Amino acid sequence: MTEDKDNHKKKTSMKKSPKDRHIDVRFTEDEFNRVLKNAQLSGRSKSIYLHDIAIGHNPSLPMTAEQQEALKGLTGARAELVYVRNALHALPQAERKKLFKRADFMERWLQGINDIIREWSHIRDRFLDMI
Repeated sequence: MTEDKDNHKKKTSMKKSPKDRHIDVRFTEDEFNRVLKNAQLSGRSKSIYLHDIAIGHNPSLPMTAEQQEALKGLTGARAELVYVRNALHALPQAERKKLFKRADFMERWLQGINDIIREWSHIRDRFLDMI
């Protein structure tokens, strides 16, 4: 927005350059169907999808059910770590030192950390299988 000499605010529009150039591209039936499918998955028209790819953008696809499940797992694991951290930070330092000297507490702590590490490894493996 800019101000004119009477201090009135007026919009300044930034016009985009017109898209008046085009390229004709031909596909086999299978290639065309792949383009249509990928464009639909990305939520774009085929023209915009191909335009974005041609200028170096990588259109993202919606998360698969497996990716959504993996994200839920990561979120849950993170929540557990935040809970433990907050619980420990709420204790006075002297109390924290006592807890970590107790073998039973340390055993439960290590078991919890190992469970989280296993869950993260499982999620990582599922993501790698999708690639």
